Amino acid sequence: MKVLCPKDESHDVFVTVAHVVQDWKVTAEGEFLEDLGTIETTHGPNTGNTWTCHICGTDAIVTDKKL
Repeated sequence: MKVLCPKDESHDVFVTVAHVVQDWKVTAEGEFLEDLGTIETTHGPNTGNTWTCHICGTDAIVTDKKL
């Protein structure tokens, strides 16, 4: 995959989502107390996600091919 900022191609840092598994400390009723950290990533960033340029905030262009 290749991601580009349409405003400025030199922008090369983006924000998107990944799905992770975390350990949580909870009460006996399951109420959240504390995030104990990420155990693993179940799904990393992909072309179906929304990507935003971290530098200027513009919606990025995502392609399936490597450029």
